[in-house]
Amino acid sequence: MYTKNLMIIDPSLEIPELESYNKLASKSPIQTSYHLPAIHNSKSMENQIKNVSGVILMGSAASVHDNFDWMKNVTIVITKAIEKKVPILGICFGHQFLAHIFGGKIKLLWNAKKKIGIRKVKLNNNNLLKSTFEDYLIYSHQEGVVECPTDFTISGSSSMVEIEAISHKHLPIWSFQTHIEASNIFAERIGINQNDFKKAQPLGDALLNAFFNKIID
Repeated sequence: MYTKNLMIIDPSLEIPELESYNKLASKSPIQTSYHLPAIHNSKSMENQIKNVSGVILMGSAASVHDNFDWMKNVTIVITKAIEKKVPILGICFGHQFLAHIFGGKIKLLWNAKKKIGIRKVKLNNNNLLKSTFEDYLIYSHQEGVVECPTDFTISGSSSMVEIEAISHKHLPIWSFQTHIEASNIFAERIGINQNDFKKAQPLGDALLNAFFNKIID
């Protein structure tokens, strides 16, 4: 019997982002599966992909320019999801990874200095919310998308990053440089105080809920 399943790929290199996964799983309207291709292996993804109704690719300390075998396997799985035309969401590294496999360019920012905090992001009317919106989101990265893939449009920007979010022109694919999935524990661990977390939570949750609605459409 076919059961709808949301595949959540956590490409963490050392410590799984369990708190963020648990947040995603608790909000998801359908069953989720959790995959750690960098820490464990890619077999679970490969076995599950035929049953997925959506995919979320989370953040990682890896760079899209690394040459890890697991990244090749993630590319294969994402390609199959694209062929199935299921909704796909990229977050932070996932945002860069999707842009990369579609031909966008990713480079180091700020003289390769990693920056962490919250910033006000302006979302255009081609984003998941289908309306112009501006509010705070959590960020933690040193690389970014500097050239949008041809098949995508830029759907978000900020004073720090020109390409904060992208949306595919024809397929249900969206990605965000910021951590729209950030849990309270994740935010605390990377040095975000409670007041800033609360500022960033409403827009992050709204974007996640909009993506989940795409899965059950």
